[in-house]
Amino acid sequence: MPALEIGTIAPPFRLDDLDGNSRSLEQIKPGDLLLLVFYHSECPTCGLSMPFIGNLARAVRSERMKIWGVSQDARHETLKFAGVKRLEMPILMDADPYPLSQAYGLTNVPTLFLIEPGGRILDQCVGFTKTDFIRIAQAAAGHAQTAAPDIFAGQEVPSMAYG
Repeated sequence: MPALEIGTIAPPFRLDDLDGNSRSLEQIKPGDLLLLVFYHSECPTCGLSMPFIGNLARAVRSERMKIWGVSQDARHETLKFAGVKRLEMPILMDADPYPLSQAYGLTNVPTLFLIEPGGRILDQCVGFTKTDFIRIAQAAAGHAQTAAPDIFAGQEVPSMAYG
């Protein structure tokens, strides 16, 4: 099964984050958007792209725009990766056998889903595509009512990388 497509209703979930807080799709209230970012620390494409997600999370801090990472790693690897990549966002733990990743049809990481209240997927990106990341960053910033950030911080980045 490929990753869920735009317009699909995302499956409900409940996972704990690194701080022990329970996070669920039900927490997305009217007026909110959720960017759900699946990754694995040993994936080279995740190593490339996750700092850009960290930049986005810092730039669009808003109660209305939620950005949650979904780690497919053990807790100690998740903490280490989050520190190195400056992931200042809630990070949910999707432990083996990865029930959330399976429910969302992941075939590769990173995979991003922009989700509205009620669970409809507004946008998604599988792997790293610069134009997709820019489009999702612009949507997140617009929803947070802030200027679209340069998530690449002026770095030269490839137009795409496969997960």
